[in-house]
Amino acid sequence: MNFLRSKNPDRPLSRRQFLSRSGAAAMGWTGMVNTIAQLRLMQGVLNAQGGGGDYKALVCVFLSGGNDSNNTLIPLTGTVRSHYDGAGTANTPGRGTLAIPAANLQALTTVPAEIAAADPLGGYLGTFGLHPQMSGMKDLFNAGELAFVANVGTLTQPGITRANYASSSRPPQLFSHSDQVTQWQSSVPDRPFTSGWGGRVADYLDPTHNTVEGRASMSISIAGVNSFQVSATGAVTPYVMSSNGVVSLSGYGTNYTSAVTNPAVLFQDSNYRTNTEAGQRLRAFERIMRYADDSLMEDAYNSVMNSARLTEGMVGTALAATASGSTTTLDTHFNAAFAGAEAGISANNSFTNQMKLVARLIAGRSALGNNRQIFFVTLGGFDTHTTQIPTTGNVFAGGHTGLMNILSRTMKAFRDSINSLGVLDNVVAFSASDFTRTFTANKTDSSAGSDHAWGGHHFVMGGPVRGGRIYGKFPVLLTGTATGSIDSTGSSGRWIPSTSVDQYSAVLGNWLGVPASDLVNIFPNLGRFSAAPFTDILQPNQAPNLGFLET
Repeated sequence: MNFLRSKNPDRPLSRRQFLSRSGAAAMGWTGMVNTIAQLRLMQGVLNAQGGGGDYKALVCVFLSGGNDSNNTLIPLTGTVRSHYDGAGTANTPGRGTLAIPAANLQALTTVPAEIAAADPLGGYLGTFGLHPQMSGMKDLFNAGELAFVANVGTLTQPGITRANYASSSRPPQLFSHSDQVTQWQSSVPDRPFTSGWGGRVADYLDPTHNTVEGRASMSISIAGVNSFQVSATGAVTPYVMSSNGVVSLSGYGTNYTSAVTNPAVLFQDSNYRTNTEAGQRLRAFERIMRYADDSLMEDAYNSVMNSARLTEGMVGTALAATASGSTTTLDTHFNAAFAGAEAGISANNSFTNQMKLVARLIAGRSALGNNRQIFFVTLGGFDTHTTQIPTTGNVFAGGHTGLMNILSRTMKAFRDSINSLGVLDNVVAFSASDFTRTFTANKTDSSAGSDHAWGGHHFVMGGPVRGGRIYGKFPVLLTGTATGSIDSTGSSGRWIPSTSVDQYSAVLGNWLGVPASDLVNIFPNLGRFSAAPFTDILQPNQAPNLGFLET
């Protein structure tokens, strides 16, 4: 997409309504690109009618490696707690050496009737707590600004049980990192990868809500290239940067200081340093980029490069809004969240720096020119096959313990940052991961970890979140063939998801602006999991209750 211009088709709104319904009815996977392209045109109709003016940002927090969510959201009381602790039997093994004592948990304040909605059996669940290092996120949950969605995972169809597992259609290469990452980020596990669901949402919303000429990309990654933001149509090219800021073209000095007088000024002859080789090269390069060419490939390359340079300039301007010497005006919130942290835990880590940058870009959002924005960040290190709970050395900074420590402090700091900007009600952050990990430990000593599994628990955080509760259905913590168990295969606790990635993601896409009637165009498998047609995922207090966002 060439971000130097925005097109505003002038077809009447009734055309949009007609094509939306006919397109949705006719679309197969092979027609997704054409359908989304049609929807972009139909969305463009709304520009002249004030289709979007309010700001909303969605932040995907990807926990890379497979977060052991069995030790993120943890039973505190009830029968489920006794199953968590275990009886040492074949079907009730418990977490073994990975178990965290109830007395150490960060207790969550919940309403019994709301917990009952997440109960898989009736009378099974009691109260819950978070990992001992998650006091910040506990406070957000208890304040009603954070919720959990239980047992989410990649599914190709509903109704999978242990009994029919072998004969059921299920995602290929289950328990494989690379495959499950791609399937989570595409939401279409039964087809070859072509695009991410974040990219398709951006394709749909960009022409309506991001109408300023010369705007930045709607999709910005602070964590490298990812599948989540890949566009289905090529219309929204993700802008990839690092936690250190914009990634400039090499060979022109830091922030182009060897090539231009003012890095914030783009494509102006008077700005190039023509007395330097770097300035002459950059001027020649950017002139070539702006030429049209008979080759579609060269034109596409030029468009991407122009868009990257333009976005780079706007991102630099956006970040300047919070610059304060060698620090930023938002650092105080992150420093406060990490005050008193254990040795080895500081605000200067890769993930926290990514979230700082997202907060700064939201602060400087006017420079980006978008009313809708999708960010992608990642926290790595969750492939915890060994020493998941350190018992020697720096026990608060290592293994899963250290990751929960960093995650909780950072999310609390991010919340405080966007609250200080007055946009808490405009931002939603959500977690995703390859998969959760096995309920049972893979060893019986302190070197134990957990292995690759399937459905796991995820958080959503922000002002629009109907927080303080657990959505979806919590799994029965029994393994193997025990009655009530949803252990998919073997006896290590690989939970069959009770909520699909499609359902979870559709609620997020709907909040960002995709109408319920068009969600099936973004999530082509969604209709397999929903009734009448989307009421069970968009309305609160229904089963399964996934009404975790104010829309």
